[in-house]
Amino acid sequence: MRTFLVGVIAGVTSWAVVGLVSDRYEPFDSNAGFYLGQFILSVIAIWVGYKKKFRDLVVYLLSAYLGMNAYSYITGGSEQRAWAMLGLITTISLVIYPLVFGIIGKLAGFIRYKYNKSNPADARTSRG
Repeated sequence: MRTFLVGVIAGVTSWAVVGLVSDRYEPFDSNAGFYLGQFILSVIAIWVGYKKKFRDLVVYLLSAYLGMNAYSYITGGSEQRAWAMLGLITTISLVIYPLVFGIIGKLAGFIRYKYNKSNPADARTSRG
């Protein structure tokens, strides 16, 4: 549940930040807004991938997608509402970079676990 809420908040933030760094509303219309939103989503995705199960990463990405679309629909004008169905398709592209970074985080967690995992047999022999 916590991962779901983090995803929704991150999705809303990634869309809302566009208006803070440009005079545009959509991430697709502002390079700075797009990259800042992707940075926010990707940093959290790395952490979720590194610390949690893959299922949690999927929950995070889906809830971020939901947060982006809900924010766009609720705060947007009549044009955003009219294009809401198309927006559901185009905003899928906004979770691709976070997915890649989440997988990188998952791989880093796996590598850390694999190479830093102490073997109980090693502990017995080193104690004497």
